[in-house]
Amino acid sequence: MGDAVNLRLAAWLVAAVLAMGVVPLAKKMALVDGGSSLLIAFSTSVVAGVVILAWLLARSQLGKLQALSLRDWRSVLTVGALSSGLVPLFGILAMTATSASNRALFQSAYPVATAIAARLLLNERLDALTYLWVGVVCLGLLMMNLDPGSGPNFLSWPFWLLLGTLPLIGLADVTAKRALGSLTPEVIAFGRAIGGLLILMLPLPWFASNVSDTEPTTWLWILLAGVCMGVFAVALYQIFDRTLATLAASLIALAPLLTLGLELILLGLQLGLVQWTGFALVLVAVVLLARRV
Repeated sequence: MGDAVNLRLAAWLVAAVLAMGVVPLAKKMALVDGGSSLLIAFSTSVVAGVVILAWLLARSQLGKLQALSLRDWRSVLTVGALSSGLVPLFGILAMTATSASNRALFQSAYPVATAIAARLLLNERLDALTYLWVGVVCLGLLMMNLDPGSGPNFLSWPFWLLLGTLPLIGLADVTAKRALGSLTPEVIAFGRAIGGLLILMLPLPWFASNVSDTEPTTWLWILLAGVCMGVFAVALYQIFDRTLATLAASLIALAPLLTLGLELILLGLQLGLVQWTGFALVLVAVVLLARRV
């Protein structure tokens, strides 16, 4: 019995790491193929929502959506608007000018943002060593985005856009923790998907005309990214139900290594020594931090 449980946990962990590692790369490939950033953000969210809905149906939990109060819906849609709407939108816009690996690295740093938000908004305590690892993560993100050849503007606009996703994720996670404790993870995941779509539908008139111009290969990358987004949302909560959240976060934080490997192979990504050092610093610090918060 124990071996079967461990095998299922391992399978969900593999699914989560693979999905999280592939999403940024698939979105980047869709951009490289000429896809519109707004169309990619919206379409991948639609596909992810369908995947999560299918999981809800398979688990016979769709009826639980009817039990949500108006307050629950308001909270879950707010969380979705932040984490599944604005964050993917900022990420895909940033990837028009930066690498998928850089995007994935910021993604792995989201537990840092959540820890800081919990400290500020929920008064959760952090020890001195935790603050040290937070500082190392910040240093690594800076090093990954340094461009010594551009003079005073050594930090380009994608860095600031990706940096803006960190407080959004922190606020979303704290809101979820404060208001959504009584809901099942699957219901929260689906509600977040709906909240994100509501935000991403706002610019629909500006990118709807791009649908007919999108190449079939671009749609395949969009489909892959959306399916992986949905699989990750499902797998993450299955993992948290079966093991310590800190252990799961430590393992999932290594997903950018997969993104980096794929981008090196498919897009010929080149990093300097400073960027390689920053990448390594973030991953090491995030893993160590995840074991402390």
